[in-house]
Amino acid sequence: MEKNDENRVYGVTAKVTASQKAKFMQEAERLKLSLSEWICGTLDMSLNAYEDVNKITEVKQLQEENAEKDKIIKSLSSTIELNKLYLEIKNEKVLKQDKTIMELNDLIQKLHRRLGYSRNSD
Repeated sequence: MEKNDENRVYGVTAKVTASQKAKFMQEAERLKLSLSEWICGTLDMSLNAYEDVNKITEVKQLQEENAEKDKIIKSLSSTIELNKLYLEIKNEKVLKQDKTIMELNDLIQKLHRRLGYSRNSD
C-alpha cells in the first residue's frame, strides 16, 4: 500500500436483512455513532474474534476432559479406600489368628510342663 493510500477511506459492504440493518442502526444511535462508525468499530473489535471462538471451544473441551479425569480420580480414590478397609480387616484377622496361635502355644507349653515333657522329646 502506498503512503497516500494509508489515510484514504474505503467502503466495505455487507449484505444484511432489513431487520438486521434496523438493529445495527438502533445500536449505533444508542451509542451516538453513525452506522458507518459503529460498523467500523465493531469490525475492529472483532478482528481476532474467530481465534477467540476457537479458544473457547478448546477451553470447553479441556474442561470436559478434566471433568472425565475427575470422575476417574474419584472412582480410583473410592477403590483405594475400599482396599484400605479390606486390608485393615485382613490385618485384624491375621493379628487375631496370631494371638490365638500364641495362646495355643502357651497352652501347649503349660500342658507339656504339667505332663513332664521336655522340649527335646517333641
